[in-house]
Amino acid sequence: MNGAGAPLPVGRVTGFRGTQGEVTVRVVSGNAARWTHLRRAVLRGAGDAAAGAQREVVSARAYRDRLVLKFRGIDDPSAAQALRGLEIAAVAEDVPTLPSGVYWIEQLIGALVEDSAGRALGRVENVIETGGADLLIVRDAARGEILVPLAQEIVTEIDLHSGTIRVQLPEGLLDVNVEGSGR
Repeated sequence: MNGAGAPLPVGRVTGFRGTQGEVTVRVVSGNAARWTHLRRAVLRGAGDAAAGAQREVVSARAYRDRLVLKFRGIDDPSAAQALRGLEIAAVAEDVPTLPSGVYWIEQLIGALVEDSAGRALGRVENVIETGGADLLIVRDAARGEILVPLAQEIVTEIDLHSGTIRVQLPEGLLDVNVEGSGR
């Protein structure tokens, strides 16, 4: 689980812009304007010397559906192009605060889901955004996949620090959701 202090994925470098070494980033959430305050970022990706490094962001702006970042020390198109494909993650201090009861999907993935009696149901593998109540995809070796609505009456507690989500499942939900149940 991506805990409260871990870098939060913002998006992936898709290319460069201009002659000063700016990179364009396809933002995971689709909302580039949300990240224009970014001042530091972690670059992640396989096989690149820049991967894992924290970089200072000199400037950040939204351009159409992309985030345009200028990193200190990346001063020309070839240096910017070398970052293509790397993931950009915001350091914890730069992650925008969300309203109470709203969470970053990345913070929920990997969380242990327990029922009201404290029995483990599995771990959050993904979140499906539905336009209504989102669905937690919970996977357990014994039960397989369980779809749990991310609704207040079902999800009773989310503790990001411990990585635990407590749920009060409606009767029969486990039977309906278990893969291969034949229902």
